[in-house]
Amino acid sequence: MKYIFSLTILLWISACDTVQKKKNYEPLKLKGSESMHEAFSSLASDFQKIQDTLKVKLEGGGSRTGLMAINEQTADIGLSSFPFNLDSILGKDHGVGQRVVAFDGIVLINHLENPIGKLSDRQISNIYSGVITDWSEIGGNPGQIMPVVRDSNSGTQKFFTQHFKISEVAPAAIVAEENHEIVDSVISNRNSIGFVGYAYYTAMVKNIELSASLSKDSLKYVAPEPEFIDNGEYPLKRSLRIYYDTDYDPRVLAFLKYLDTERAREIIESFGLIAQ
Repeated sequence: MKYIFSLTILLWISACDTVQKKKNYEPLKLKGSESMHEAFSSLASDFQKIQDTLKVKLEGGGSRTGLMAINEQTADIGLSSFPFNLDSILGKDHGVGQRVVAFDGIVLINHLENPIGKLSDRQISNIYSGVITDWSEIGGNPGQIMPVVRDSNSGTQKFFTQHFKISEVAPAAIVAEENHEIVDSVISNRNSIGFVGYAYYTAMVKNIELSASLSKDSLKYVAPEPEFIDNGEYPLKRSLRIYYDTDYDPRVLAFLKYLDTERAREIIESFGLIAQ
């Protein structure tokens, strides 16, 4: 009995000692673009391996959510896949800085068994506006087109609709909160069509080639290959950026400095993004 009691005391003392030595990390909250979530999840994990002061918390919600979180001081770094006009949204003297960390391309995807492999700007606009509603109208197999889109907070959604001059999305469109949902929808429904950030493109779906003007009278279709995104031939190239308070909190500065390292660059490029 005495032995059991002594062992209990020793275990209790050991537990107390462990608690006392436990590191109290400072939080660093990142929030925003779903298109940047995968890459920044890996960056956050790597950042925590090389320092023992900051604990990174990453949340999604969309690009506009990331920007407003900085303005409302509910996050330390905002992630955005759309170049918002800060003065227009936040007013002058907003005190929000920004930095482009990478470029990528928005990839238009459909089912692997869908014979349609390229679309013109007009066809894409008409599909997402609800003017074209059946694949047979553009040379595909008969079947109602099921466009999948992101919500209104999405920078990808905003960039896509602005590029193709889509003023109102088709009523039949399915709204997805995350890129993964769009990919899953296209994989499971051969009549679906969607668009995602390059980091979410997978061989389980087909990428659709987009029209690119070579000159006034010359047109070709381009696939979302990194080399074509980098040189600007692919038409849906966009910047991925971060927002932060220009008062430069030491925690934010530490992460910005990390983003300048070669190891961070390698992680960014492992997702098919073009690091800056």
